[in-house]
Amino acid sequence: MSKRKNSDISKKSSHRFSEIDILRGIAVIFMIIYHFFFNLRYFTGQPLPPFFWLQQYYGVITILFVLIAGISLSLAAFKLKDSEIIAKKFSFRGIKLLSIGFFITIGTWFYPHSGFIVFGVLHLIGLSTILSIPFLINIIKEHYKFSLYLPLIFGIVFLVLSSFILKIQGPLYYAFIGIHPSGFYTLDYEPLFPWFSLILFGITLGLILYPQGKRRYQLSSKVQDFLDFLKPISFLGRHSLIIYLIHQPIILGILWLTGIIDLGIF
Repeated sequence: MSKRKNSDISKKSSHRFSEIDILRGIAVIFMIIYHFFFNLRYFTGQPLPPFFWLQQYYGVITILFVLIAGISLSLAAFKLKDSEIIAKKFSFRGIKLLSIGFFITIGTWFYPHSGFIVFGVLHLIGLSTILSIPFLINIIKEHYKFSLYLPLIFGIVFLVLSSFILKIQGPLYYAFIGIHPSGFYTLDYEPLFPWFSLILFGITLGLILYPQGKRRYQLSSKVQDFLDFLKPISFLGRHSLIIYLIHQPIILGILWLTGIIDLGIF
């Protein structure tokens, strides 16, 4: 691949980079596979394949999604550049995601009800997008080193405080923080403590890898060829939200129509 082609790619919008979309697309693929086996376990009791233990116990797929969300926030801030526009755009985006999360809460309350989602990954990213606005406004200012360290420091603080917050029991309406009643059970749970720290770490990574919204390092021809080979996966990354919303009903529908599971709704 020619240097000219690499140069042209580097000049594209700072809002999208193929490697980010591909990485998100890979996370989408693993999410779909994981949820397929999770549904089998939930409805039939079949154990998860052992290679999913990292997701089951540590949420590595979710961690990847959240980190990428933070990186994308920093890239988008550099593209917008204006503080007022950043505040408006990300407030709207955060409210939009929170609204979708609210409908997921209502939907899972009706079915399957047991373990309905109170504060899942969309709730987290929605609220975190709003809470990130001061950091995003700050990174477009000239004091780059301060902009870099601020989300990193706050991310570490959130992570440290999480070890204390998560030990506290309280009413369910504090679940978004990490405080919840004894015996609390939900199918998807990413409270602000500790998960907002990963958003902030993602913003920090975005500042390190894409200062001013541009790649810090020039991609070699071999790396670019590899990204071109994986380019079809970037489609999944660009449409991760809609895929997230429809993949579970599709999986459940296929498993039910084939008689593998009984949804118990008829």
